[in-house]
Amino acid sequence: MIFLLSPKKISIIIPCKGKSKNFEENIKAFLNQDYEKYDVICVVDSPSDPSFAELERIAMENSKLHVEISDLIEGCSGKNSALLKGIEKSKDADVFVFADTDIRPHKDWLSNLLAPLSNKKIGATTGYRWYFPHDATSLLLSVWNAAVSSVLFYDILNFTWGGSTAIKKRIFEELKIAEIWRKSLVDDLSLTKALKENGYKIRLVPSCIVEAYEEGGFTSLLKWTTKQICWIRFYFPSLWKMAMILNIGLRFTNILGLSVIFIGYPIPGILMFSPVIFDVFRGWLEFNTFKSLMRYPENKFGSAIPHAIIRPFVSFLIAYNLISSLFVNEIEWGGRKYSIK
Repeated sequence: MIFLLSPKKISIIIPCKGKSKNFEENIKAFLNQDYEKYDVICVVDSPSDPSFAELERIAMENSKLHVEISDLIEGCSGKNSALLKGIEKSKDADVFVFADTDIRPHKDWLSNLLAPLSNKKIGATTGYRWYFPHDATSLLLSVWNAAVSSVLFYDILNFTWGGSTAIKKRIFEELKIAEIWRKSLVDDLSLTKALKENGYKIRLVPSCIVEAYEEGGFTSLLKWTTKQICWIRFYFPSLWKMAMILNIGLRFTNILGLSVIFIGYPIPGILMFSPVIFDVFRGWLEFNTFKSLMRYPENKFGSAIPHAIIRPFVSFLIAYNLISSLFVNEIEWGGRKYSIK
């Protein structure tokens, strides 16, 4: 474990709303980190939340866990309200770590996430989620997620992910993130924007890409993936516009290429259709790259072939998300509706 010159006091802050699958096991994984000086602060909206009683029971068994009730703040999301409550209760922390309840971190997750913060140019570190498929819909979600997460390797495009992010308290206060969150709907993208505007880098820690679980049908997947793109449109409109132009342009070219092939011009048609073929290779590469970097047994991942085959369809799904995001002015999140005009 390497972090600065000596271990620092860490507060892991976890907003809790309802009980995700394997909730208890996930919370206990946060309490079983190979790091000495840390505590876990779980924040719920109210004592009536389904997770509250279970959190209280776990807290009785483990003194590292503290359970708090959020002060719902008008003008921001429920998640941001919960995070701000956790920060208020972690006065002696040197570093804040923000996490979600639907991930199950391995025991080195915390120390791995903290290590790059010894570099003064690094403003925050981040992990990400990975979906191990359990049906056809979750396979499509897994490939979509891998395609999106591949941008995390590029400094100009990467972002913090609220499910696994670490930031020094000093930088958090320097950038006045608490004030920003009081007026924001999303925690991670607003944090990303502040960090980049102030010259700080964000470092992906591949070993902190952790398993997440999602249930739902195809309609739910379309809604959820479009919502992720809507946040980008809202917080990073220039990036969204660039993605719209490039992605929609390529998809139009692909379809036109097929038409050109059918009317008897195979060579130009194949050239126009070739990005689809490249997507097959890209799906194989994305799968194997993450497989080699993540802290899970190889046999848990299965074969790269389904990822490679589905990857071209994901490019069209992203095009659908981009177009659909044009018409979304309201998002439902955590049981509440928010305007994003």
